[in-house]
Amino acid sequence: MIVRDLDSLRKVVETVSIFGSISGLQLNKKKTKAIWFGSLKNNSNKPLEFDCPKDPIKFLGRHLSYDQSEDNQKNFFIQIKKMETKLNLWLSRDLTLFGRTLLIKSLGLSQLIYSSLMLSVPESVIQQTQTKLSSFLWKHKKDKIKQQVLFQPLSKGGLNFPCFRTVVKALKLS
Repeated sequence: MIVRDLDSLRKVVETVSIFGSISGLQLNKKKTKAIWFGSLKNNSNKPLEFDCPKDPIKFLGRHLSYDQSEDNQKNFFIQIKKMETKLNLWLSRDLTLFGRTLLIKSLGLSQLIYSSLMLSVPESVIQQTQTKLSSFLWKHKKDKIKQQVLFQPLSKGGLNFPCFRTVVKALKLS
């Protein structure tokens, strides 16, 4: 749950409690953690007796803390490295440009897109991701055609190659 203030938190916990009484599912307060953000990040109060660790917490599989660079490292740069490793395993196969594009869409971008849905994406992540994707597409050699042509749909003679910058912008608009 992401809430604005303590009143909102109380209302959400009350709603979850009502849902729990109907469904039989209960909020486990021993496992529930809260983290203060913004001007209250140094607050030591425990809202509704929830644990408030100072260490990073994991929220929906992503790390949240007060250190933005540490969050970016864990949520994006490690994912980029994993993506690159996964894709490089496929370089030994004789795949066409279209085949490599499909691999990028299916194996390469999924975790980064998931992180991008929830978190602000730094420019360095966008640039590094696009560089790694292009590098895989061209098997670590120089680009053979302009990237603008790659991004065009198949019907217009392009490769329908994903532009990570456009994907991130689209996610923020939805």
